[in-house]
Amino acid sequence: MTQTQSDPNAPYTVYKSDISYFSGKLEAYLRYKKINYVSQDINLKSFDLIAKNTGVKKMPAVQTAKNQWLFDSTPMLQWFEKIYPQHSIFPTDPALKFLVLLLEDYGDEWLWRPAMWWRWVPKNSSRAVGNVIGKEFVGRFLAPVLGRYFARRQKKEWLYNDGVNKQNEGDVRDMLFREFDFLEPLLEKQPFLFGSHPSAADFGYFASMFRHFGNDYTSVEVMRRHASNCHEWVARLWNAKPARLPKAQQWLWPEGDHWQPLLKRIANDYLPYLAQNAHAHEAGKKRFNHVGQTFTFNNTKTTHYRVYCLEQLQTQFKVLNQEDQDRLHELFAHTQGIDILSAITINSGLQDAQQLPKQALNYKQPLKIRLVGQPRN
Repeated sequence: MTQTQSDPNAPYTVYKSDISYFSGKLEAYLRYKKINYVSQDINLKSFDLIAKNTGVKKMPAVQTAKNQWLFDSTPMLQWFEKIYPQHSIFPTDPALKFLVLLLEDYGDEWLWRPAMWWRWVPKNSSRAVGNVIGKEFVGRFLAPVLGRYFARRQKKEWLYNDGVNKQNEGDVRDMLFREFDFLEPLLEKQPFLFGSHPSAADFGYFASMFRHFGNDYTSVEVMRRHASNCHEWVARLWNAKPARLPKAQQWLWPEGDHWQPLLKRIANDYLPYLAQNAHAHEAGKKRFNHVGQTFTFNNTKTTHYRVYCLEQLQTQFKVLNQEDQDRLHELFAHTQGIDILSAITINSGLQDAQQLPKQALNYKQPLKIRLVGQPRN
């Protein structure tokens, strides 16, 4: 990748995996913005390097030419936008920009469960992806052993030990089809989610739609047969080039009945989940019962990072003027509403930790993290 403007932080080294949810999101963005980077496939050595310098054993991570470090895809994209403002992934309309951020967060955090289901429950996908992971970390001969262990760990961590059971498993599986219900008519009319150019919402959705649903053995055939517009959009976003798009960005306000299922999922299930998670964390509870309009996840894990997600959304919403807030309330009028965004904000305590870039430091990880990584993002 190349970028004509001078950037003292470039070239960047991207530590990633070609099956990683957020690696795909980050790489698609870097390709679109033509940012100069080299990729480094993850292995035991590079994974330890990430942990040593960032304090977290998660990918993707980015090392700058100044030996500074970036992690977490959402603040990474926002950091890059300040350096490369051309062809911005954020609309200038404040209310529309908030919607873009909301959909990016929803794509990042709510689509985890169906992504994990379609990757690790169907046996063909589980074996194929597990074998790839095994080869990355322990080589060809021991790959099947590590692959089976990793598949069991992921199913336990993200599904059956996180509120998924026999009663709601079918609904988790079918979350993919509900996303198709939204995406198919939208992408029939326009190339990207909010108009003529990719936005942060496209990249947020892309994380699951590309690496999981669009590539894994079982779900990719489901996408080809049931969501051809989505299948085409995945390739379009991966290959998006500003020179081939209109010179002027045309951002579109959400209109049409096809938006309603998504708006209801966000207002009636996802935002209540974030709020219930935040209150559980504030109360010191490691688990809580999530009750939404569509989904109930009993004894689901409290996630500290998602307290930060809600905190950021609330902060962004509260700085909008009254007119823009009213436009958003009107958009969600046919749902149970978005008053959660105006509620008292629970402090996550993660603001400083999420500030980028990070200076390279010699962090020491607990033994368990050193051995098996951090499965929750």
